[in-house]
Amino acid sequence: MQDLAQNGYTSVEVKKALQAARREISFRYELLNNQNQVKKPKNLFATVRSGHVNNNALSTIKRTARFVLVEDPDINFLSDRIKPYVKLKMPDGGYVEFPQGVFILSTPPRKISGGVIFRDVEAYDLLIKLSSPRIKDRYVVPAGTNYIEAVNTILVSEGFALVNLTPTNKTLPADKDWDPGTTKLQIINNLLGEIEYRSLKMDENGIPVAEPYISPQDRASEHTYKNDSSSVIFPDPQEHLDLFSVPNEWVLVTSEPDRPVLVSSYTNDNPNSPTSTVNRGITVTDFRQEEIAADQAALDAKVQRIAFEASQIYQQVEFRTAIMPMHSDFDVFTLEYTDLGISAKFSEVSWSMDLKVGAEMTHRIRRVVEI
Repeated sequence: MQDLAQNGYTSVEVKKALQAARREISFRYELLNNQNQVKKPKNLFATVRSGHVNNNALSTIKRTARFVLVEDPDINFLSDRIKPYVKLKMPDGGYVEFPQGVFILSTPPRKISGGVIFRDVEAYDLLIKLSSPRIKDRYVVPAGTNYIEAVNTILVSEGFALVNLTPTNKTLPADKDWDPGTTKLQIINNLLGEIEYRSLKMDENGIPVAEPYISPQDRASEHTYKNDSSSVIFPDPQEHLDLFSVPNEWVLVTSEPDRPVLVSSYTNDNPNSPTSTVNRGITVTDFRQEEIAADQAALDAKVQRIAFEASQIYQQVEFRTAIMPMHSDFDVFTLEYTDLGISAKFSEVSWSMDLKVGAEMTHRIRRVVEI
């Protein structure tokens, strides 16, 4: 989540302004060159007819946008970028600003309507730079190479001068290579995955970020949404907790040549579990054949692990708020919605909003619950 404290205002002051019954929000758009430098000191507001930004923490390309642009000779669609900001006016007349990402533009056809030439442009954050070029030769990272240094080498080769990569002391235990045709983003994410980092993301200013994965349960809540007197939540959240297809019996069977068949089963008959055979009154079986296990004990352990993992599912909530421009990627915050009996910490899977006055922002959040 972006820092609320800026331009001499405290986070408390900015939060109060965001939640005010009457607030003034506006937008501006910077035109950047391919080095993320402001191309011209002008606001593209007259050029941008409309804008929409979406962030999906579970996608490879996490942040996308869509702009309707009036024909503007200053824009080079092959190299330029657009950086939108949400501006919040403070009670004393000053402003705080929240960048919403740096976007590379597609080159859609020109259209004309009412005598005005415009383009309907799909745009992507700078991860698209790493997902398009594919290596021509086998790419090798030698044993002993530091994982993060290997990631940084790739980013530098693609022109990223500024990076935010959490250091590690872990090194590759053996040579690792990738076939021709692999994208550089896939190589980076493979390396990060081996050291339990999240996949690469771009921050709001177009800087690559690599950081260790920390379970949302172990992270502090960064914000609280409440349906109280200062609420910015619209009144129709939706909660999803799909228990219907969750098994309560698991059966594993080995099938290997020249070995006797092994069978292991586990039944959830816990009266405290809502999906148990006791509470549901029916048995829903997950039957798996041709499993591989060293012996009966290993198969027994495997069936218990599978049953345990199946007993943890996601509670998902979708809700709408007024535009809250401080959201970033995979934020962790608390939702307290008394009408649905919700009071818990969630991680944000995705958010989206139109960049216009009076628009709503949609949030999709989830948390693990044990059943």
